[in-house]
Amino acid sequence: MTTPFPNLNNLLEEYNSIVAEAQSKAIFVRGIELQKKEVDSLEALSNKIEQAKIKSIKEENNDKSNFLLCLELSIEAVKNELLLIIALKEDKPDIAWDCLITAQNLISLSIRNHPFNGDYLLGYAQKLDLYEQTLFPKMMFASRGCVVRKSKCSICKKKYGDCEHIKGYAYMGELCIEITNGIVSFEEISLVENPEDKRCRIISFNENGKNYDVFSLREIIKK
Repeated sequence: MTTPFPNLNNLLEEYNSIVAEAQSKAIFVRGIELQKKEVDSLEALSNKIEQAKIKSIKEENNDKSNFLLCLELSIEAVKNELLLIIALKEDKPDIAWDCLITAQNLISLSIRNHPFNGDYLLGYAQKLDLYEQTLFPKMMFASRGCVVRKSKCSICKKKYGDCEHIKGYAYMGELCIEITNGIVSFEEISLVENPEDKRCRIISFNENGKNYDVFSLREIIKK
C-alpha cells in the first residue's frame, strides 16, 4: 500500500512492516507468547498513528485524517484477529467470538471510509469471514426493535437526522456514531440469522431439561 502524502512514507513503511509481521503470527500453531508480543507491537503502532492523525486534524486535512483513521482501524482488526486465536488457545470461545466480530466490523469500516481505495482490504475481510464459517457453529441471533427517547450525532452533537453526518462514516478522522439517550419501550425481540450485531447471539440451548453452551456443548451448571 502507498500513500499520496510524502511526509507519511516512513510511517507507512513501518505500518506495512509491523502488520505483515503480525499477520505472519496470526496462525493457530504459532507460539502464543509470540502472538501476545505482536499484540503489544500493534498497540504501540496504533498510538503512533493516532498522534499523526491528531496532527493532521489540526491541519484540517480531511483525507489525510481519514486515511490515518483507516490505518488505525486496520491495525485494531489485526490485533483482534490475534486475540481471537489467543482466546481459542486459552479455551475462551466467547471472547474469541467477540474479537472476531470486532475485527470484521473494524475492517468493514476501514474499507468503507478509505479516502482513496480500500479494495486491497477485501481479501483480509474474506479471511475473517472464513474464520466465522470454519471455527464456529452456525448460530441464531437476537434482533431488538425499540423506541428511544432521543439520539444525537457524535460529530456535531445535533439531533441525529437533522445534520448531514451519517453513522459509520468518517469526518476529519472521526467516525460518526448515533448516540441514543433513553429507551422508551421495546417493540419486539426477534430471532434472526443475519443481525446487525452478531454479538447479540443465542448462547445456550435446552435439551432433555439441561442447558448446554452453544460453543463448547458443555452443560451449564447453575450456581
